[in-house]
Order: sequence, then structure tokens, then C-alpha cells
Amino acid sequence: MRRSTALFRRSTALFAVLALALAACGNNDNADDGAADPAAGDEYTVEAQPDAAATFVSPSDGDTVTSPFTAELAADGVELVPAGAPMVGEGHLHVFADIGCYDTGEVIPGPSDEDEAEGRFHLGDGSDAREITLEPGEYELCVQLGDGVHTAFGETETINVTVE
Repeated sequence: MRRSTALFRRSTALFAVLALALAACGNNDNADDGAADPAAGDEYTVEAQPDAAATFVSPSDGDTVTSPFTAELAADGVELVPAGAPMVGEGHLHVFADIGCYDTGEVIPGPSDEDEAEGRFHLGDGSDAREITLEPGEYELCVQLGDGVHTAFGETETINVTVE
């Protein structure tokens, strides 16, 4: 009898946990949070954001700056948010020095110290400004949006700066 009581208690606890898990995954058919629902046949794509664009606020094309300098950026057509799950209408910024921007749909490497040393500067915290350190010289800088998992999308802007 004790054995069946213990088994009953464990089974009840297991069913309670499963019920809570199912409730947490509740079906809210009216929610439109921008997330793709693979079960419904949806597929998230960065192409779903055709009006997205990233631009430089400062420096401007042709400027001379002192390293480190602050790159101030702007994004149109998307809300800047920290990197995470990709959502339509959201993204974060990247600045590239002398490596150009990526094609839409390409995954941007990083972030890591090695990537930064190669000229890839991530703003994965959702900010629109970041300090950039570069050796003296002339650079082509490109600003680009990435989705939550660093997939490139949107219009880009490229400027040239001289670092003293």
C-alpha cells in the first residue's frame, strides 16, 4: 500500500508539472508579436523588413577623428533592441572598418575580441552609439543592422574617415 501511495504522489506531481508547462506555453492566437510560428507554416526572414536602414549620425563622411572616437548611429524602420530571438521590426547595429557590409541574409561573425580586432564592432546591447578604437590611418566604415542572431539586413551606409 505504501508503494502505491508513493507512486500516486509522484504521478500527481508529474502531472502538475506538465500542466504548468503546458499553461506556460499557452496558445494565444490573437498575439502578433512579430515572431514566426513554424507550426503555422510561418518562417522568419530578414527580408520581412524591407524599409529598415542604418545610418551614421557622426562621424560624417570625410571627417578626421581621434582614436578612440564615438560612432553615433541611427536606425529607421526597426526598433533597436539587444541581440536575442529574431523578431520582425527589431534589430541591433554593427560598424565595420575596412571590410564592407554583409549581404542580406549573411550571418555577421562575432561578437568576440578577435572579430573586433578584424574591424567588426557589435552594438548587441541595442544601443545607438559606441566607442571605436582604430590605429591611425584612413578607413571605410559601414553601418549595418543585424537581427537577434546577427543576420544582416536592411540598407547600409558607408563613409570614409581619417583616424589620427
